Amino acid sequence: MKKQLLSHVFFLFFMWLAAALTNKSAAQISPPGLGASNTASWFAFGVRQSLDSSNKIQSFSYVGIGRISGPQSENPFKLQDIFVLNQEFYHKFHKHWQYSLAVSYRNQDEYGEGKSFNAISPAHKQEIRLYGRGMYELKMHNLKFVATYRQEFRSFFDPHFEPEDSRYQLRSRFRLQAALTLDEAKVHRLTASIEALLSTTQSTVPENHWSPFTYKETRLCFYYSIDPENSSFIYSIGYMNDLIGKEDIKSVSYIALDVIWENPFKAFKREVLKPIE
Repeated sequence: MKKQLLSHVFFLFFMWLAAALTNKSAAQISPPGLGASNTASWFAFGVRQSLDSSNKIQSFSYVGIGRISGPQSENPFKLQDIFVLNQEFYHKFHKHWQYSLAVSYRNQDEYGEGKSFNAISPAHKQEIRLYGRGMYELKMHNLKFVATYRQEFRSFFDPHFEPEDSRYQLRSRFRLQAALTLDEAKVHRLTASIEALLSTTQSTVPENHWSPFTYKETRLCFYYSIDPENSSFIYSIGYMNDLIGKEDIKSVSYIALDVIWENPFKAFKREVLKPIE
């Protein structure tokens, strides 16, 4: 276990060092955490629309589907797990700074624990999520570094929209992301990121109380993106490793694919530097 933790520390340090050198961001939609499965998969389709001629105010909408293997399989497409509908608005108000506000709906299937891993009753839970984030970006030639703080308020419901026992959660997320443009035409990009998540949850069982605010997981992502010339679509394929817990760490591997449609409704000039997802 100590060797595993040490390797994670070295990897995190490498990611931070890469980020510290970091221009153009990759445009990908990172997977949500899907719990303690062996493997998982994520596909998303998004639409990003400029809302002003200077491209400083943007709308970004996406729909996504996640599937999992479960604990007894390595097939990342085996079981349906989550459906996501997300709407976010960005405002870049400074050369280095921007913020965003968002609302998200999520419907996630519920499974039991252990070898059976069958669907339980109720078969799924629903989530309404509100969040905002602030982003600082630093550009150096064909490298870009972005540091992000994201604060979420999550509320959970059963299939009939009745509140669950653990009904509310406050979660803070801290991310460093580095993106490298590989060619002069800015068609090909590589992106790496590290994100740490901390949270506190309100539960009504056995009585109404909030849990301690503590670290929960770390997500490591690596993406390749292609932004073809004379095309309105950006394609990204990636890998995420979700490290859940602090001592008995559970490692979950994700494969991810997403497509983003840029400015389908207005002929605004596409900005060279797009916001990071």
